Amino acid sequence: MVYKFKQFIPLVTFVVPSIIISIIMFVFMETEWTMIVGFVVLLLSACFTYFMGIRGVLKEQDTET
Repeated sequence: MVYKFKQFIPLVTFVVPSIIISIIMFVFMETEWTMIVGFVVLLLSACFTYFMGIRGVLKEQDTET
């Protein structure tokens, strides 16, 4: 399995703005740590799900050839 950067561009375009917006929100608003931890868990689970989807597609392509 070979991973290419272009496969992860949609993930990067989702995660980077989310992090920038959340940093601005968390700095200017008084938020609880539970909200920050929940947001981090959400981003990590989204990244994991995306990675597993890419891995599944590539594994399926490898078995077809």
